[in-house]
Amino acid sequence: MNFENTVIDLLGRGLSVRFRASGHSMHPTIRCGERMHVQPVDASALSRGDVVLARHARGLTAHRIVRIDGTRITTRGDNCSDNDPELSTNDILGRVKIARARGWVRRALTNFSRRGRRLFAAAYVVWESVF
Repeated sequence: MNFENTVIDLLGRGLSVRFRASGHSMHPTIRCGERMHVQPVDASALSRGDVVLARHARGLTAHRIVRIDGTRITTRGDNCSDNDPELSTNDILGRVKIARARGWVRRALTNFSRRGRRLFAAAYVVWESVF
């Protein structure tokens, strides 16, 4: 089973998935290499502005919803000038949450004692699992 099929299968079972983004179409919202957390979502809960993971002809793509027209959804990357081809609600696999942990984590850790670093790291793991 390849990556795409695994993601589709897990989200179809109602499980969340996490993986690193590749590509620059959603820059600066999602940067290449940044971790994304995708949660299964019912299509009726989606709204314009949500970032979703969808099945496209080019493969799995995380883009922002720019239009919802009944069962037809149009997405576009934040770094793209053209809309994607329309999707049906069945093509939407989940809603994307981005795990934001850039340089501030490294900088924060240098300001703590050894015990403080351990506490901060434990709190950060909890924070990351929630968001």
